[in-house]
Amino acid sequence: MAVLASSSTAAELRKGAQLVAVAQGVAGMSGQRTTERLLHDAVIVVPGIMGSVLRDVKSGKRLWGVRKLFQYSARTHEDRMRALSVSAEERAGDTGRIEATGLLDIAEWLPGLGGAQPYNQVVRELRQAAVDPKAVLPFPYDWRLSVEYNGALLADAARRHLKAWRDHAAHRHHLARHPEAGPARVLFVAHSMGGLLVRELLYRGDLRHDIRAVMTVGTPFSGSVKAAVMLNSGKGGPLLLPPAVLRDVAPTMPGLYDLLPAYRALDDGRDTRIPTADDIVGLGGVRELAEATVSWRTTRQDTLLPGHVTVAGLGKKTLQSYRMRGGTAVGQRFMPVRDRCDDRVLLDAEGRRRTEDRKGDGTVYQFAARPRGSAAEPITVFQDHTALARSQSVIDQARGMLRGLSRPDELGAMLGNGTFALDVPEWAEPGTPFAIEVSGWDGSADLLCTAREVSGRDEVLYPELTPVPGEEGKLVAACVAGRPGLYEIEVVGGSEPVIQLVLVAAAEQPA
Repeated sequence: MAVLASSSTAAELRKGAQLVAVAQGVAGMSGQRTTERLLHDAVIVVPGIMGSVLRDVKSGKRLWGVRKLFQYSARTHEDRMRALSVSAEERAGDTGRIEATGLLDIAEWLPGLGGAQPYNQVVRELRQAAVDPKAVLPFPYDWRLSVEYNGALLADAARRHLKAWRDHAAHRHHLARHPEAGPARVLFVAHSMGGLLVRELLYRGDLRHDIRAVMTVGTPFSGSVKAAVMLNSGKGGPLLLPPAVLRDVAPTMPGLYDLLPAYRALDDGRDTRIPTADDIVGLGGVRELAEATVSWRTTRQDTLLPGHVTVAGLGKKTLQSYRMRGGTAVGQRFMPVRDRCDDRVLLDAEGRRRTEDRKGDGTVYQFAARPRGSAAEPITVFQDHTALARSQSVIDQARGMLRGLSRPDELGAMLGNGTFALDVPEWAEPGTPFAIEVSGWDGSADLLCTAREVSGRDEVLYPELTPVPGEEGKLVAACVAGRPGLYEIEVVGGSEPVIQLVLVAAAEQPA
């Protein structure tokens, strides 16, 4: 769901973008250059899980980030999913079979975790805002592997990039004009799992004194229930392959284990508790990987990020806890209410647990996106998890950090006042209507809804949103996609578009 800001906030963001342009030396009305406010830092963009294109080194075939996805056969889908399975050799360090070739440049889909959006826009706009485009480094990585492994690669890449940028002619020119600025430092802009890689880098002690600030966007510092449900059953809606394929592949991926809940998410009917290694094995996990991720998350959770700006998504129905029923993990959109003094679960007048829906971005429960020990209040964004890094307001915040504005309050009371929220199912079947729901609409603007296929078919639909009688601020539309595909649902009428992906595919029978 997209970032929604008040009109005054939007004006402030536009002003910020204009200041960035001025800082780059764009002539003003007088034709004179204004004093630069731009920092000269090296910028590293770290995508989330599923956010890097993966390629088979031997065949050269793309395994992730496949264009025209739905023009391939079911057998092709099954082959590429099985190719993403992590072998024992890869877990032991022999990782040359698959390589990450770049940040995702098209929409993709992984059942259980949902859609993945491209990173083209955030990279492009940060390069426009920087002293020179070479200051900005996209960092692709093999997201199947552990955060510990990829964090070490990020540390090496960050050191190389910082040195290369400090040696760059544009950096030297900037220092010649502004000697008081001193050598460049590093600014990280990290989405989802990418924030965990940055935390890993800092846990190792790498570059701490060379980092100016870190911006994390929808990072599951305490994990995601969605990952537990995916690990348990491989269910996430239909695919063009048997569900058993994902049940075979998901438990081999160390990266997925690092996204498992590290907070009191497991509900036993009386209380909730932090899942243990045994609980992860009970989900269907491999004990070796379960024990490794529990040890990893325990040692990293108190690592602080310098100059940290946290963006947390809101406005989406989000799994926050889960219970086990007959060996199956059942996700729940609520958490128990606790007494603030003694932490006990509160009961209602009839002796039942009191619960509340604390929402999130559809993948990360809002409080799981807050790092432990951080006193800074997060920036809240009404946006789906996958679209957070595409949000113009989030990008403007990152651009603002290049002006040295690293605290949310320096850009105004931004991003917290969403004017409406979008909710759609993660998947639907061809020819069957699915509901598009808008809530919190204040009636101040007409809303236009578009459903656009983005994986190669280029089909465009225009579902009509209509008010729901008796439910203030709520509108719904029925959308029917006649053919399989990956559809981007966009609602325009707020300060910027609200976006979410829906997979349309025929359901497979359980294997």
